[in-house]
Amino acid sequence: MTSDRQFSSLCEQLKSRESARRGWIYEALGVRPIINCAGTRSSFGGSNPTALVMNAMKAAGEGFVDMDELAEGVGRYIARLIGAEWGIVTAGSVAALALSTAACIAGNEPVAMTRLPKTGALKNRVLIPQTHRFPYDSVMTTVGAELVPFESLDALEKAAETACMVCFLGRAEATDRKMSLEEIRRRVGHLPIVVDAAGLSPGTPDPWLSRGATLAIYSGGKYLRGPQSSGLLVGSERLARAAWANGPPHLSFGRSMKVGKEEIIGAVVALEAWLTPSLRATDERRWYRLLKTIVSDLPADLFRASIQPSTWWALTPRLQIGWDDSRVKADQVVARMLRDFQIQLPDFHTNKNVVVIDPFNIVDHEQARLVSGSLTSVFRDLQSEIGNKRRAAGREPDRIFSGSWNSVVTFAGRIEEHAIELMQKREEISGVYRSTTFETPVKGYTRGDDIYLLVKYQVDQMELHYHFEGRRCEDRIKGVVHLGGSPRELRSPSLFRQFGDAEWNARLVAQHGT
Repeated sequence: MTSDRQFSSLCEQLKSRESARRGWIYEALGVRPIINCAGTRSSFGGSNPTALVMNAMKAAGEGFVDMDELAEGVGRYIARLIGAEWGIVTAGSVAALALSTAACIAGNEPVAMTRLPKTGALKNRVLIPQTHRFPYDSVMTTVGAELVPFESLDALEKAAETACMVCFLGRAEATDRKMSLEEIRRRVGHLPIVVDAAGLSPGTPDPWLSRGATLAIYSGGKYLRGPQSSGLLVGSERLARAAWANGPPHLSFGRSMKVGKEEIIGAVVALEAWLTPSLRATDERRWYRLLKTIVSDLPADLFRASIQPSTWWALTPRLQIGWDDSRVKADQVVARMLRDFQIQLPDFHTNKNVVVIDPFNIVDHEQARLVSGSLTSVFRDLQSEIGNKRRAAGREPDRIFSGSWNSVVTFAGRIEEHAIELMQKREEISGVYRSTTFETPVKGYTRGDDIYLLVKYQVDQMELHYHFEGRRCEDRIKGVVHLGGSPRELRSPSLFRQFGDAEWNARLVAQHGT
C-alpha cells in the first residue's frame, strides 16, 4: 500500500517538474521507462497522444455533458469525417467488438439487452473464417455468442440463415485472400459483417465499409495517437446506436466497458488528425529520417540494414537489421537491449539473425542514435560471451533429475497438485507433465542444481506456456513458474510471461536411471 507521503511526493513533483525529462514519472514509481521501437503494442503502452489530443482531453475535462447528447454529436461528427452513417467511441477495440456483437444479437430491445449473455431464442451464432480466428475473439462469447468457424464460402452460405453476424479480421487479408470481404458479402446477403481492423487505418471513405462491411472497428490508441484505452466503431447507424445503448453509461451488459468524456473527445480529434493528409505526410517523412539516422550509425562490418516501406497492414516503414554471425540469435539481442538499455525491439517471430525497428514511437534523433549505439554494444558483448557459455556444453550433469515428481503449483488464489515424469540425458530433460486439466510433453535442461522446464498446451487460438525455473535441494525443487501464452501469428517472448508468476514446489516420489 502506498503511503500518504508517497502520494504527496508525486503530487509535488508534478507541480515542480513540468519540463523534466521524458518518463520521469515512471521512475518516481520505481518503474523503468523504455524507448519503444516495437510499434504500437498495448503491452508497451500503445502510442503517446499528440499535443492536439491532450489539449482536446484537457478541454473536455473542464466541463460536463450528458453522455447520450455527447454520443449524438460525436456520431454525426464521425459520420462526416469518414463518410459512414454513424460512429461511437468505445473503451478500446475489444469493447467495440463486444458491443457490436451485443447489438447484432439484441439490438436495443430492453428485455433482450438486459438478459445478455443469456440469449434464449435469439440468433446468437457468429460466423468467422477459420483463418481469421484470433486470441480475443472469445470476447464475443462473453456477450452470449456462439462462435462458428467456417473453412469455405459454401459452408458460410449454408450457415448464414441461422447467424446474427459475420466477424472478419481485417489484417488476415494480408496472408489469406481466399475469403474476400466482397465474396462474403455476396454470400450472406444483408447479414451484418463486422470487420475488426484494430491496428489498421481508417480512411475517407472507409476502406471496409465501402467494400461491404456493416461495421468497422479501429483502435484509437495505436496509429491514431488517441487515448490508449479508446476504440472506434463506425458504420451502420442502426447497429452503432444499438452498440452505444448496450454500453456505458447505460444499465446494460456493457456497463463495465466505461469510456469517459475526455477519451471520447480525444479519440475524435485523433481520428480527424489522422485523416488530414498533410499531417500524415509529415509523420512519414519523420519516420524515414529517424530510420536513416539509425542506419548511418551502424557499423557496416557488423550489420546489413534495409528500410522496408509501409503497407496497408504495416502503417510505418520498418528497418530490418541482419548479421552474418550465426552464433548471435535475434531473441538474445532483443532481450539484452531491454535488460541493459531499456530499449524494446519487436519480439514477434524473431528471425535467427534479423531484428526489426519500428520508428513510430521513437521521439527524436537522439533516441535513434542511442538505439544504434546500444545495438552495436549488445552485439559485440554477445559475440565475446558466446565462447564462455559454450565451454560447459555437453558435460556430465552435476545432478540427476530423472524420476517421478509431485508438483504443487500455487497460482494467485488457487493451488493445484500436478505430476511430472522426467528423463535426463546429460543436461537435456524430456518427459510428461500432468496437470488437473491436461497432459502434455515437457522439455528443458539443467545447470548444476538448477532446472529449467517448458510446458506448452494449446487452448483454442492460444499456445499457453509454463516456464518452470527451480533449484534442487535434496529430494525437492523450489522455484517459480512464468505464465503466458501467444497465438501462432504473434509469437512473442513477452507474451509468454504475460499472465504473471506462480510458486512451484516439487517432491521426488521415485528416482529413475538416466
